[in-house]
Amino acid sequence: MKKNFLAAFLFILTLLTGCSSTGNNSQQSSVQQDSAVQGQQAAEDAGKGQIQEPQTEAQQTAEQQAELPSGNTDTGFGFEALEGRIFDFSSGAGAWATELSINSDGTFKGIHSDSDMGDTGDDYPNGTRYYCSFTGKFDNLEKVDEFTYKMKLVSLLYDDEPDKEEIIDGIRYIYSSAYGLVGGTDFLLYLPGAKLADLPEGYRSWVGYYYLESTTETELPFYGLYNLNEENGFSSHVYEQQSLAERVAMEISFAEERGAELEAQMQEASSQGDMNAAGAELFRTWDDALNTVWKLLESELDAETMETLRAEEREWIAFKDAAVEAAGQEFEGGSLEPMAEAMKAAELTKERVYELAEYAQ
Repeated sequence: MKKNFLAAFLFILTLLTGCSSTGNNSQQSSVQQDSAVQGQQAAEDAGKGQIQEPQTEAQQTAEQQAELPSGNTDTGFGFEALEGRIFDFSSGAGAWATELSINSDGTFKGIHSDSDMGDTGDDYPNGTRYYCSFTGKFDNLEKVDEFTYKMKLVSLLYDDEPDKEEIIDGIRYIYSSAYGLVGGTDFLLYLPGAKLADLPEGYRSWVGYYYLESTTETELPFYGLYNLNEENGFSSHVYEQQSLAERVAMEISFAEERGAELEAQMQEASSQGDMNAAGAELFRTWDDALNTVWKLLESELDAETMETLRAEEREWIAFKDAAVEAAGQEFEGGSLEPMAEAMKAAELTKERVYELAEYAQ
């Protein structure tokens, strides 16, 4: 399962609220200009009696390399090819994500975000959020082979010191580090068209290609960023604005897909322990989806609606906890107790996700 469109909203929200809009406009302008150039070329070809087939990103990359200015002849590739793209490192289930965009000079900016709606206190009844906004720079770009370049992370700076805490609007913010980047010095940049079989498992496992036998694809369809020191892998996509309803629907789709896999595992499990583990993972999947949907709603709904929703959410959490406890008591002390509790929690959390989705319409 690939999740290349997952958390672009997080990055864009940060730009809207905390950063200058200049970078965002530049990215959108870049995409629009690319589209205009391609449209003009297609019209010229049509006038010559030619029909131009849509280009893959790998073909576009080859053309970009051929057209690079003389200043990039040492490597045959430049950071400017990455403008307008979002690099994403995430759990694959919406629980947490690190996102960044890279500029033409190798500088970058991004965010890391995670949240736990159930981690509350008297001073933070609306939950806990782990968050950081960061900037940095890649340099020393060198060609390894036709589809691979290596580079160094030469700086990584945070807007707020990691481990700092503060409470804002009833939410406890714990400022974190840029998971996926931190701990790394040496990075590889993979270009579209790289053979999947040639990429390390440490990278493929993060971007949906760990089991090559389960896919018909043979080439990487996007730009990839790999932290060699920590074996963390980023995928990329061109930013496209989606509506709130579309983003929520995408999160639900991911959870439904993963949930179906876990339910199948439970049916095929050979021991109660395996069934309990799959049940616990099923609950986590829907709990992650709930946290992500909540963040999406919080980013776009007005303050009055969110205040009403928070009060409703606190009541729901109390109801869910009581129902889960009751489900476990039926098998109290037995091997079925953990599974009964997890299945009830998953059931109620899934229902709640769909209830929250109504607010996105």
